[in-house]
Amino acid sequence: MKRLWGDEGTTEAFRREFAGWARDHGGELVDRADDAVFCQFDATDEHASFEIGVYEAGGQHVLRFDTIREEIELKVLAEYAIDGSTLVVKSDQGSREFELDVASGNWSVRKRPI
Repeated sequence: MKRLWGDEGTTEAFRREFAGWARDHGGELVDRADDAVFCQFDATDEHASFEIGVYEAGGQHVLRFDTIREEIELKVLAEYAIDGSTLVVKSDQGSREFELDVASGNWSVRKRPI
């Protein structure tokens, strides 16, 4: 896992890898700044359209995932990994984890007490 946030917002490595992941899998960046990075994916035969991104608000680091039916926000996320079509974002202590496989449209949220 790599650090998602630096002193000035998201790390340059995350912004670069996230943009490449989106582009490589048919997504489009809709917002890219130091404190917010979002991309959207159009509907395919495998999944509905969705938007995913991270932003900083009120001193908290947040992941937002929107589909036609769901809106998810997870706070205090600190680490990420991108492997092929899969993006994983989790909290620094591993108590919350969001995983999205953009190729299949499958996603999950795992939470455990710490």
